[in-house]
Amino acid sequence: MHRTFRYICFIFPVLVFLGCSTKKNTALNRAYHDLTAHYNILFNGEQSFKKGMLSLEENFNYDFSELLPVFLYTDKNAITTIGSDMDRAEKKAEKLISVHSITAKPDIKSDKELTPKEKEFLSKKEYNKWVDDAYLLMGKSLFYKPDLDKSRQTFDFILVNFPDSKTVFEARLWLARIDIEEQKYREAEDYLKSLTNNINLPAYLVGPVNATLAHYYIKQEKYTESVDPLKKAIEHTRRKYPRTRYTYLLAQLYSKTGDGNLASKTYGKVIKMNPPYKMTFNAKIYRALSYEAGANSRRDIEKQLNKMLKDDKNIDFQDQIYYAIGNLYYKDGNIPEAIKYYKLSLAAGKGNVKQAARTNLTLADLYYSRPDYLNAQAYYDSAVAVIDKDYPNYELIYAKSVSLTNLVDAINTVRLQDSVLTLSKMKKDDLNALVDNLISQERQREEEQRQKAQELADAGSPGTTSNLKANNNAGSWYFYNPTVKNLGQKEFVRIWGNRKLEDNWRRKNKNTVSFGDASVANNQNPNEEDKNKTPEGSVVTNKKSREYYLQNIPFTDSARTESNKKIAASLYKEGEIYSDELKDYPKATQSFEELLGRYPNYNNRLQVYYKLYTIARIDKDIERVGKYQQKIVNEFPNSNFAKLMTNPDYIKELAAQEQQVQNYYIQTYDLFNQGKYDEVNARAEHAMKEYPDHKLYPKFDYLHTVSAGLKKDTLDFVLDLQAYIARYPNTELSENARLLIDYLKEKQPKVVEQQQQIVAKQLYSPSFSDPHYFIYIVPSDANMNQLIFNIINFNLDNFDKLKLQVKKATAGKNTSLCVVSSFKSGSEAMDYYNAIINSKDVTKDIGDIGIRPAVISETNYKVLSSGGKADEYLLFFKEYYNVQ
Repeated sequence: MHRTFRYICFIFPVLVFLGCSTKKNTALNRAYHDLTAHYNILFNGEQSFKKGMLSLEENFNYDFSELLPVFLYTDKNAITTIGSDMDRAEKKAEKLISVHSITAKPDIKSDKELTPKEKEFLSKKEYNKWVDDAYLLMGKSLFYKPDLDKSRQTFDFILVNFPDSKTVFEARLWLARIDIEEQKYREAEDYLKSLTNNINLPAYLVGPVNATLAHYYIKQEKYTESVDPLKKAIEHTRRKYPRTRYTYLLAQLYSKTGDGNLASKTYGKVIKMNPPYKMTFNAKIYRALSYEAGANSRRDIEKQLNKMLKDDKNIDFQDQIYYAIGNLYYKDGNIPEAIKYYKLSLAAGKGNVKQAARTNLTLADLYYSRPDYLNAQAYYDSAVAVIDKDYPNYELIYAKSVSLTNLVDAINTVRLQDSVLTLSKMKKDDLNALVDNLISQERQREEEQRQKAQELADAGSPGTTSNLKANNNAGSWYFYNPTVKNLGQKEFVRIWGNRKLEDNWRRKNKNTVSFGDASVANNQNPNEEDKNKTPEGSVVTNKKSREYYLQNIPFTDSARTESNKKIAASLYKEGEIYSDELKDYPKATQSFEELLGRYPNYNNRLQVYYKLYTIARIDKDIERVGKYQQKIVNEFPNSNFAKLMTNPDYIKELAAQEQQVQNYYIQTYDLFNQGKYDEVNARAEHAMKEYPDHKLYPKFDYLHTVSAGLKKDTLDFVLDLQAYIARYPNTELSENARLLIDYLKEKQPKVVEQQQQIVAKQLYSPSFSDPHYFIYIVPSDANMNQLIFNIINFNLDNFDKLKLQVKKATAGKNTSLCVVSSFKSGSEAMDYYNAIINSKDVTKDIGDIGIRPAVISETNYKVLSSGGKADEYLLFFKEYYNVQ
């Protein structure tokens, strides 16, 4: 040991003295450059790279609701934090290559016969054995920067220039990772096969190669195929950090592939590996979520979760724990207990949007499957409020939410109208007594709230009002009905508590009754409701006023008729949603038959009959099929539905009629192309009268408009085309009409002026006695400041007594106004106009860039500045102010 140390101390100064040049290839040179390259530059570069990797591991923020990454570099935001470490590692690699690379051939006597080994040595391109390692370090550093193109070039360089080096294996591995990142899966597969099938693969690369293979499958969502290589990666990975992450990911993959028992056991392994607390916590949670009914671990899992609930460290994560406990009960088939804990999860939520979304969706799906559509709607609606459009199955969730919201609106409308109709038939004294009782309950509730608030204030507790609870025991009055109030105010707060802080956060239907208290004196008597009558048509919000409770009750016959119309429309809407969107045919049948039972003369009953007939056919209920078929035929014999049922050839006849219309249009269009416009005009008019509801009607209308317009004045033709565009906006034919208008205007510019004059006369009105302004209509790129300065000087010299003001205004996107105000009348403004247009000093610094003067009344100025066009006003100005 001491002898070796003395040898190094002796030989190192000699190497420094003799071996500093890379142009000489001697044994001493190679020894010196190998030694300094390895233990100085390469060592420091690799340490910098390892430091970056360690920092990435320690600071990486995992999303445990998603699959953990096999490699942390897949998070592009995370790797930006280690850029400086990668820069340093890259620079060290560059320095090693530039300072210590030896490419010069060693001196060999020309007459010496070389051995095979010597020939092999002479054929080498690089004589410093650490240069390929430097290129490898450089490629990895570039990969993490990330600069995948340069990284690929570096690894390719290793394959070409160091084919016999062990670094080739690792270069291929990193090339496979680059291909995976760039989604070049076929190329990545080739590299990975070349590594896994190679018996010379170094043992230290078995783990990374299998981890990369697992990553390759996961990126393509081939989760089953990823399991075995990930297990091999775990087996051949010694470092705790990646080994723990791989194990957690393996548990997630088992869950993905439907093997709950293996997932639960693997999460248990993660817990025993003593990872960081956050991973431990989530492993316990997902172990419970992976539980399958009948497993022996059930009692241990629940015990562990209840212990977690009592731990102060988990106070912010109780929503996840409650959810996991609920999942245990759900898997065991105890749905009431599952619902209880899912609701506790929502109540314990503290801003974890993902957990809120998961819990709301679980409850929504659970209620939907029962089916309990009222509760399902509330939870779907809450879920949609907190998830983004890239959430899995977002479109399906959103569609369910919309359907159920429309259904609940219909159900609540029926219940509300039934309730108020019942109340409308009560005797006045009985109704007033009921109302007075409700007002008394409201007073009592307010007093209880006041006392609780006072108690909390006395105890020094902040936020008193937020802890008050609504009184839900208000009898059968419709305002307190929990269905009508969307399952109650307390439920509202619980469900909507995690809503995003943004405008219009509530669902799109804002026509809901306000439950907020008005600021009303506490001593108001229910009999005093007439003292402060609310203006007719306004909504009363004072809950201690009789008007509040009576305002929506239909006391007149016309009001009752309107209530019944709402009930009928809502029952029909219910049936449609049940049958067409939710496919709940028994409930659809119930709604439609209730509609017919309550309103036998319902004006749309033909549609109801046909809906019931269709449902009966789906249910193969022959008796009901016959029943509703007979109703359609007897009551609506001339309807298409009846013809369809009584005439086997009706569909063929309809098809023949459709073909007849199609042929008629084709013939008319051919005549149009032949220029036979009189015949086209007549045929188009006939078709429009004969087939007013046909889908070809707009096309016949277009042919009629054009064929007739070709015989009219150009302006009338343009006006007809504009009317056509108004009838069918945003259609292909309306676009054709626009192109035709542009063509006509281009060929006949006077038409444009005529049209502008018509518009101007509609917008502007002569009023010479009104106050007036002088204006310059100025292009937006003109020097407005200079123009204003010049006008002010002109006014001081010529109109100082008028005390005129000059300002800038706008008219349209590309036009500005320079406004001089104000003049008593049009004649005074015209005197100013004639004076200023003859002054060359006003526009001398501006140039001839389209500045146009005019005078305008105060009334017309408001029109121009609020969206009018300057060109149209100038036509009006020239005509009515006699300006050439």
